[in-house]
Amino acid sequence: MRKLLISGVSVFALGFTTAAIAGNVSTVDQIGATNTATVDQTGGNFGLSDVNQTGDTDSASVTQSDGGTSAGVTNDALIDQIGGSGTQTASIIQNNSADGLVNTARITQDETNGLNTGTIDQSGEDNNAVVQQGPSEVTFGPFGPFPGATVVGNTSSITQAGTGNSATTEQIFETNGGSGNSATISQGGNQNIAAINQGSGTGIFDPASNDNNNSGLIAQAGSLNNSTINQGGEVSNATNTQIGNSNTSVITQSGGIPAGLPLGPLGNDALVTQIGNDNSSTVNQTDTFVGDLPAVPAGGFASVTQTGNDNSSTIDQGPLGGHNARVNQTGNDNASIISQAGLLNTANVTQLSDDNFSEVNQDDGFLITPLGNTATVTQGATGTVSNHSFVTQTGALNVASVAQ
Repeated sequence: MRKLLISGVSVFALGFTTAAIAGNVSTVDQIGATNTATVDQTGGNFGLSDVNQTGDTDSASVTQSDGGTSAGVTNDALIDQIGGSGTQTASIIQNNSADGLVNTARITQDETNGLNTGTIDQSGEDNNAVVQQGPSEVTFGPFGPFPGATVVGNTSSITQAGTGNSATTEQIFETNGGSGNSATISQGGNQNIAAINQGSGTGIFDPASNDNNNSGLIAQAGSLNNSTINQGGEVSNATNTQIGNSNTSVITQSGGIPAGLPLGPLGNDALVTQIGNDNSSTVNQTDTFVGDLPAVPAGGFASVTQTGNDNSSTIDQGPLGGHNARVNQTGNDNASIISQAGLLNTANVTQLSDDNFSEVNQDDGFLITPLGNTATVTQGATGTVSNHSFVTQTGALNVASVAQ
């Protein structure tokens, strides 16, 4: 094993010709197996760190506390772990919270077997974090080229404390499929933006597009937050939790048929919780092709809970059926729209207080006549007024229940 510890390396020792720089610059290049790199930068006006590891079973850690009191200073950390067949671990900590400080962190891991771990922890203002996990090489299968092996068990975690943050996690970040990956983004503060992308699930009869059993979680505390989770594949779950005002949450999940099962796509789960005013939530769940060939009802589940006034929720599920959608809104002037295609769908809407709007549409799916759909709408407590409910069902053996 080779171990390299660099702390506050002089920019002149790295070949830089700048006359005067009041910051720390570090570059680490390691080639081979079982490498470990540790970078600790403190005391300067800024820190720049670049760690490149090529080989098996690598580990890298970067800690930056640089940053003066003046605005405009920047910490930048990059960890690239490329190639190999072992397990890769990367950690970046940026903990200076001076006004105007910009922290930038990026982790890229493409080890072919999975089980990689990438962690970024930032405190301060105007932070940006990106974790990318997944191979990019092309392999060949019985039907021609496939975009890489199915990668399993990657873990990504991004934590940001402060305002104006942006975080992005990409697992299987090119065209490959992957299973059992987990991604978490936690942001505290205002004006945060978070995005998690796990797999594509779009390849036609491509086992590598079966991006199954992935988990995505975004938690935001503050106002003006924007949260997005995209998942391709089956049996995945996504959770967005937003506490504050003017938040927006978008979850998109596309299902299909797992490899080895010619019939029977399995559905995804989406859970959204928004506490505050003026929140907006959109959930799209699609059982499409296989990878994603239409077959039997996929059974996606979506649940949206909104507390406060003027909330808006939209759930779109289809085209095969077997879906379950639940919306629970507490407060006045809330709006909910649920659209479900196919057969054996269930929609349940609960809206308390006054002046709420609910629309449930259950109709034709992909070459499927609607059958056995159920819609239940409950609006207001005893004595409340001015609630509006619209239920549209086509086909046969459907059930609708509205209580106002």
